[in-house]
Amino acid sequence: MDQMLLGEILLNFRLIERTDLDRCIDLQQRLDPQPQLGSILVQQGLIDERVLATVLSVQRDELGAGLFDDNRSKHDVARTLEKASIDDFLAAAQRLHASDLYLSSGRRPAVRRNGVVSDLPAGVLKFERCRDLLFGLLSPAQIATYERERHVDLRVKTPRGRFRLNVFRHYDGIAGAFRVLQDQVPTFESLGLPDVMREVADMKTGLVLVTGATGSGKTSTLSAIIDLINNTRKLHVITLEDPIEHIFKSNLSLVSQREIATTTTSYADALRSALREDPDVVVVGELRDPQTVATALTAAETGHLVLGTLHTSTACSTVVRVIDQFPAQRRAHVRTMMSSVLRAVICQELIPSIDGEQMHLAAEVLMVTPAVSNLIREGREWQIPNVMQMNRTQGMRLMDESLAELVRGKKISVDQALLRATDKSRFTVPV
Repeated sequence: MDQMLLGEILLNFRLIERTDLDRCIDLQQRLDPQPQLGSILVQQGLIDERVLATVLSVQRDELGAGLFDDNRSKHDVARTLEKASIDDFLAAAQRLHASDLYLSSGRRPAVRRNGVVSDLPAGVLKFERCRDLLFGLLSPAQIATYERERHVDLRVKTPRGRFRLNVFRHYDGIAGAFRVLQDQVPTFESLGLPDVMREVADMKTGLVLVTGATGSGKTSTLSAIIDLINNTRKLHVITLEDPIEHIFKSNLSLVSQREIATTTTSYADALRSALREDPDVVVVGELRDPQTVATALTAAETGHLVLGTLHTSTACSTVVRVIDQFPAQRRAHVRTMMSSVLRAVICQELIPSIDGEQMHLAAEVLMVTPAVSNLIREGREWQIPNVMQMNRTQGMRLMDESLAELVRGKKISVDQALLRATDKSRFTVPV
């Protein structure tokens, strides 16, 4: 980041005086190694961490949303992308440590880095060029699927690495969203998962749900749990994924990975088939329909450990979502099944750090106790948060508590916590 630009932004906002800025720059130049100017300003009491985070955000916008170390690297990328192949775009995304790449006709190419979407220094993609870039990765059968359904999902493997790709139609033509897949399986430590989640790897039966919005790291969490099982227990693990993201090498466990659309027709069919393949653990990439949910509940009830994901934001809403997928006449039975098989729910979000250079995990954790099971059976899910608050010693915590912990550790800003908090009053006073 350009240190002088930081100073100019502070002056423009009248947050510091010119004499104070000059004094801090002089101090910075006399120190070895040279610290960041922002750190010196905070140490001198001229600004606080919250102000620094806000100004750094403005600074990143000025320098191209934080994608480039300097103008030279920005020009290098621009030259590369002037007549780029699809491999060049993928290479640029990896060079910038982006999690996603977006190619869309009628728009500039863009990447997502640390949760922020930013344009690449390239021209607007015309429809024909965008289509040619994307269709170059598709087989004839996948092109036929796209033309029939107006979208197609696939996994792409190139010399640059592995990517998850969705090609779809939109108002201005055609677009592709790439997710960069990491070869290394994430660990509990690297993800910042709560230690209590290690208990999941020791469970013998039941249903464990990992929930959150798209891009909240659900697949990474499941992968960390599978990796722990693979390295500590002698079991047969079957994963059902769309597409396969992390590739496991069987260690103590035998890990069999199946990809929807290439090895089977649907999650529901694959799950039914998996139950005839002698699994101990079944991992379902997404519980997306009542049929799949019903089969997963049955699998958990008949002695398997089932791990799955949902797009819900709290433990309470997760229980409600599962039950509400079924017709009214079946809900009493499903509620009884849920009360007996549900073992844990972890709801997670990824939040930008104060400096915007990384993401931190905030997680709500529900470990199902007899009291929680009783609430589910009696239809009193709304009381689950109260039980969680009273059982912190068992590793349970609400999302607000996780957010407060990150704020206290100066990992995320109060503003970021307020955007996600249920009880915002917790963050309007010192935490």
